[in-house]
Amino acid sequence: MAAKYDFKPMPHAKGDDKPQLMYPRIVNKGTIDTERLVSDISHMSSFTPGDIKGLLAAFEDRISYYLSEGHHVQMGNMGFFSAGLTARPVEDKGEIHAQSISFGKVNFRVSPAFRKQCGGFLERVRPGYGFRQSQEVSGGERYRRLTAYLDTHPFITRKEYSGITGLLKNKALNDLNLLVNKGYLETMGRGSHKVYVRPMKQEVTEENC
Repeated sequence: MAAKYDFKPMPHAKGDDKPQLMYPRIVNKGTIDTERLVSDISHMSSFTPGDIKGLLAAFEDRISYYLSEGHHVQMGNMGFFSAGLTARPVEDKGEIHAQSISFGKVNFRVSPAFRKQCGGFLERVRPGYGFRQSQEVSGGERYRRLTAYLDTHPFITRKEYSGITGLLKNKALNDLNLLVNKGYLETMGRGSHKVYVRPMKQEVTEENC
């Protein structure tokens, strides 16, 4: 089965009137979790799911240990793990001490052989099935749509807000959370049951948005 790709616009600086360039990227089909990997490997080998999970736990333990000791760790033919540090930049080494330096992200450098092994066939996705982008709707218009919705509904969900504004999930959440932080909305419920309502004691006005 071929991997699907689509084109994404390359962002450029504000005020740049040059035509926006596009570059191809693979369209994610979803995440294969550990349980799926364990099940696949178990069916392809003589290892039981328990054997595989035990080995994964042992690899995680040893890899994290050696990284904490300052080693690089090779993972078969896939590549190398290494640890990075987090600290502010300084001009003089004496300006910073060990207490201000900490382990940061863990890096993984893929080997050329594994990178080549991951290569497969590519085909363009059908129109309408590629990357989605938030619609270009002004903040004032988004707020007008929100207030109009709340005039006829007791609350709004993130999904419903995305539907009326054209914003994708993360941008819609940022919008709603900003309104909550400013006191223009309140939340009820948690997780997937969270909804957004007008404040009980404050009327929201468009001028305050």
